[in-house]
Amino acid sequence: MIDQPLKGPAAEEALRNYFLSIGYFVVRGSKFQFHSFDVTDIDLWLYGKASPLRRERLNVDIKNKKTPQALERIFWAKGLQSVLRLDGCIVATSDIRPDVREFGLEHDVKVLDGKFLSRLTKSQRSQQTRITEEEFLLELDQASLGKLGGDWRGKYETSKSRLLDSLTFDGCNAWLDDLGFFLREIVMQPAPPKATWRIIYAITAYFTIAVDFILREQVSAEHDQRKVFLEDGFRYGTAGRGYTEKIGRIAAGLVGEFVSQPGISKTIQLELQSQAGEIRAEILADFFSRSTTQNNLFEIAIELENAAFWTEVPTIGNMSSAVQSLFGVIGDFFMLDRKKVMA
Repeated sequence: MIDQPLKGPAAEEALRNYFLSIGYFVVRGSKFQFHSFDVTDIDLWLYGKASPLRRERLNVDIKNKKTPQALERIFWAKGLQSVLRLDGCIVATSDIRPDVREFGLEHDVKVLDGKFLSRLTKSQRSQQTRITEEEFLLELDQASLGKLGGDWRGKYETSKSRLLDSLTFDGCNAWLDDLGFFLREIVMQPAPPKATWRIIYAITAYFTIAVDFILREQVSAEHDQRKVFLEDGFRYGTAGRGYTEKIGRIAAGLVGEFVSQPGISKTIQLELQSQAGEIRAEILADFFSRSTTQNNLFEIAIELENAAFWTEVPTIGNMSSAVQSLFGVIGDFFMLDRKKVMA
């Protein structure tokens, strides 16, 4: 007789722990959004480093109800993989019929069936010294008084959603905006709640994963090439310097047509260039362009994700030198006192 597998959130947590134990970066409950609509939740989003040149992104659909409708879930997971342009998908189901596994294999969908889930229930790999996603969200709500204190939960959910379709410089810059908000909370408060550090570690992990994904195609580039590439990306976004300057010229030209003030177009272009120049992108570019940093980004992200969900939240000083260096650079980027950030 097969033991009953875990259900609902408990099953998602057990599977998250399992995938963490075999080396994946894992995020639970990312919402796929289109414009302002939440289309669906991704039970688990996996990110793996297969080689210096290759990254792997997968969506995991988990259904272990009494009537799991496993064949339909295979269609759903495969369609979601296609829409999100991921590299693969997995269906975890309480169904134990061989036909389900066979159907999955035919359509390049990995199936973790009821027998696997039952074994997982007893496995040490499903048990780790971590808080659950629900406990994480509760801590955020308590620390920020819900939406009254800045809607930390909403910021966190949006941050997770970017992983699905914004592993780009635009996504990186949005994560940096979030980090700036929470790091200033740390600097301003003498004794910030531990949830503040939890969300800082989580967002920094997502930011680091995005930089790792971006740099996968820059492995063979020279250091100076990577540095210029990164600096332009952090300063001008995904579109790059050329497109941003082009839009600036068009905007300045349109204003010049309707405002009679002499030299207004040139003034606007110079102001836009000045604002872009004020972004301290060279600090980030110098750090992330180093080969030693680039090679360790995935491991840094794994460590940060673990820190975010560990029962006792570690201080930066108790983490690896690579993580400490990263936070020192981020503090410099925001012109924050390193001692206060690192304390």
